[in-house]
Parts: sequence; C-alpha cells; structure tokens
Amino acid sequence: MGKGAESRITSGKQPKTRAPTGKTEKTAGKNAENCVDAENLSRRQKSEIRRLQKIYKDLPESQKVLVSKLIARAAYINSKLEETENLLDGEGIIVDFENGSQVIQRINPYLKAYMDLLKIYSTLMEQIENMIRHDRDHAKKESRGKDVDPLEAFINAR
Repeated sequence: MGKGAESRITSGKQPKTRAPTGKTEKTAGKNAENCVDAENLSRRQKSEIRRLQKIYKDLPESQKVLVSKLIARAAYINSKLEETENLLDGEGIIVDFENGSQVIQRINPYLKAYMDLLKIYSTLMEQIENMIRHDRDHAKKESRGKDVDPLEAFINAR
C-alpha cells in the first residue's frame, strides 16, 4: 500500500467530493444566501441575513460580494450564539460536575463556547464595519477632489 492509502485508512476519513453547483460568479454575489447552501439555513440564519442586508444595502457592488460572505458567516455564528444562550439559560452558568464520588461546582463548559462565539461574531461585525468605513472614506476623498468648496473644506478640517 502507498503512503496516502495508509493515512486514509488510519484516519478513517474518506475524501469528500462535491458535485458542481452550476452557479456562475455573476449569481454568487446577488445576496448572502447564495454564498452558502440556502436549503440548509435555519430560520434564524435567514432572518439575520435579511436584517444585516437591510443595514448594508447601500454598498457598491464591488463590496457586496465580500460583505455578503461575511454576513452569511455572522448569521451562522449568531444562530449558534442564540442556541448556546438557551442552553446556558436552562442549565445555568454554574453546574455540578461529578468526579467519582465527589460533586464539584464549576463553570458551565457552554460558557466558554459562548464567549468564543461572541468574540468571533464581534470580529466579523468589526470587519464588515471597517470595509464600509473604508469605502465611505474613499468616496469622500474622491468627491473632495472634484468639487472643493472652501467653506466645506474648512468645516470638515475642524
């Protein structure tokens, strides 16, 4: 057996293959739901995608493709945050842990997962905001170069 066959057998994983989707690059950027498999999205994810798309609807087409992918990821993370919140509400932040005959109180492991998800969600939203801010700043610089009103330039400088 070859080296590649051994590693496949020992890991127990089969290589995954994907069937072509038939989507073109033109249709991929229409909305965030095209960036992921729309059939497998939960109701929460779809509503979060719609909510975020409304907020960022005024972006130029060049930014929409990138932002739509980030929006899809943010929607996924947000749905997982909600699920984890429900688990924490049901079990509480402090849980009993049995170690043999001892019962020890400890912090719920879901809390760490929740905090990690929250950090990822915050980072994604910050990336989206930075992209939009950069685009707005770029548009302002271009508009300043065309028609510079001395009064407006003075006010903006302050």
